[in-house]
Amino acid sequence: MASLSWLDGSKMGIEGGGYGGQLTNWIMTRTDRFKAAIPTAGISNPVTENYVSYYHDYLAVEYGDFPHENGIIDKLWDRSPVRYADRVKTPVLFIHGENDNDAPLVEAEQFYIALKDVGVETLMLRYPREGHDPREGHGLRENKHIVDALDRSIEWYDRHF
Repeated sequence: MASLSWLDGSKMGIEGGGYGGQLTNWIMTRTDRFKAAIPTAGISNPVTENYVSYYHDYLAVEYGDFPHENGIIDKLWDRSPVRYADRVKTPVLFIHGENDNDAPLVEAEQFYIALKDVGVETLMLRYPREGHDPREGHGLRENKHIVDALDRSIEWYDRHF
């Protein structure tokens, strides 16, 4: 990191929306190098996501079978961040729209509860009337919600950096 000497490794955060939120959820189960995390509209359990989202046939296309066929559900569980909640040490601020049909709210709720159960500092922001359209910041469209999410994200990073 000599070429990036301006970076402060003690003040690194991670965040992402949609698939980036899913990756943020996963990465938190693999390392504690980040001081704070903010997954937005991310999937935490592909098994439940398959059965509660509008895209219930997506995994069948990706894996060649439905989750309940040919052991696919075991592969999905192996790739579920919620399964590894006990490995997470990073404080997490979840941001999710209540009307998200692509990554339904239950994806944030179950990981939030799992992290609470294992003692990780976590907070969940639920925004009414908000969906998942990636062209619109993963669903946050109302100005007051956008401002609130930005303000609370900055506060989250300030607290943990």
